[in-house]
Amino acid sequence: MTDKKNRKPVPDKSLHPDECITMNTHNVATFDFSNLVDAIRQVYEKCAAQASKAVNINLTLRNWVIGCYIYEYEQKGADRASYGQNLLPRLSVRLRETAAIKYHFRELGRCREFYLAYPEIGGTLPPQFVKLISSEIKQSIFGGMGS
Repeated sequence: MTDKKNRKPVPDKSLHPDECITMNTHNVATFDFSNLVDAIRQVYEKCAAQASKAVNINLTLRNWVIGCYIYEYEQKGADRASYGQNLLPRLSVRLRETAAIKYHFRELGRCREFYLAYPEIGGTLPPQFVKLISSEIKQSIFGGMGS
């Protein structure tokens, strides 16, 4: 975790689950309310951070796969010549019309650039993303790797 203003690491002040329980004078376990609040807050924050990381990873992989499709279409698409320079604007419009996907053509271009800049991501794709890729494009990405 980092301090958002200073971008410095913040020491982890997590409570161990046992720390929100104290022993009273009769040696009976009791909950300390403020420690309980802290423990719940920490669980909430850690889970939110993990969910955010998972979302970021999925969005990154999604954009890479979209860039892959665009690039492969530009290279091998049967009707690619008729689209020429207008491919990304036309693709953006069609995605909005048919799939309610609101990608501006510049975002589609960034997906393509991302794919070209990081081709090695293909080797790290989890199975659920590999399933999204057509067999023709898999062959182009993975070649003889058998994915």
